[in-house]
Amino acid sequence: MRLPLFASLLTTLILSGEVKAQTAQAPQPEVPQTLTVQRGDTAYSIARRSGLTVDLLMAYNNLSSPDIEVGQVLRLRPPTHTAQRGDTIYGLSRMYGVTVDALLAANTLPRDTKLEVGQVLQLPLGPAGAAPVVAAAPVTAPVTAPVTAPLPSPSAVGLPSLATVAAQAEGGASSGAAWYQNAMALLGTPYVLGGTSRRGIDCSGFVLQVMTPLGVKLPRRSIDQARAGVAVDEQDLRPGDLLFFDTLGGGKVSHVGIYLGNDTFINANSYRRKVVVDKFRGDKYWSARYLGARRVMMDAVATY
Repeated sequence: MRLPLFASLLTTLILSGEVKAQTAQAPQPEVPQTLTVQRGDTAYSIARRSGLTVDLLMAYNNLSSPDIEVGQVLRLRPPTHTAQRGDTIYGLSRMYGVTVDALLAANTLPRDTKLEVGQVLQLPLGPAGAAPVVAAAPVTAPVTAPVTAPLPSPSAVGLPSLATVAAQAEGGASSGAAWYQNAMALLGTPYVLGGTSRRGIDCSGFVLQVMTPLGVKLPRRSIDQARAGVAVDEQDLRPGDLLFFDTLGGGKVSHVGIYLGNDTFINANSYRRKVVVDKFRGDKYWSARYLGARRVMMDAVATY
């Protein structure tokens, strides 16, 4: 008499297990890597529908406040890096502006680790609780640097005078003055990989913000910018020429800056986490990684 009841219970348990298995195997909606802010979006609404807290959303995107703008690209997932040929822990630490120890600790790796191609690394939060934005965002509308910002004293920072830059730059005095003012107006802007605004900017994005308002058309990435314009020998460098470097040790362009003269160049520096002026040949790090230069201010249009 109890067998039918037992069989019924067994069937119920089996079916229940199948339902649970199907539920467990049902694909969960995947949170996208990035999101472009639309009209009506707020940091709270984006964080809520992405399963994040506002603080975490701000940390992922190096934001000091929850204020966001339409068209801004926000990261919605913890930053990672997939190792490429030639990547090293030291090179990545400089690229993302974090310490070697922090990068090793975030991935529980020993100090003598050699990275393998395809290895996925977790990028640690920066010292201010902010994570670097890994996904590069295309520039849809160039941000014109305000030329009314006060310029630093050339003698105070070892730069050539504005008159000297304008006279030496390709394209005449007006072009020389314009790009120099654009570049200096961005001095101190925070470094954010993929950034395209005064909130944060990367090396190739910095070059775009300086050159695009002048009508100079350039690709988004530094490796592609290295094919724009014409090649320039080091002894023929002029203020305004683009300098290219290999900062990852792979023999390929991974960084770009703008030559200022007097053995100096301006760049969005990931290690110093902002737009700065660095020495060129007088700095052992940069001189050892220099790959070449290109002149793009010719008839106000660069070809590539």
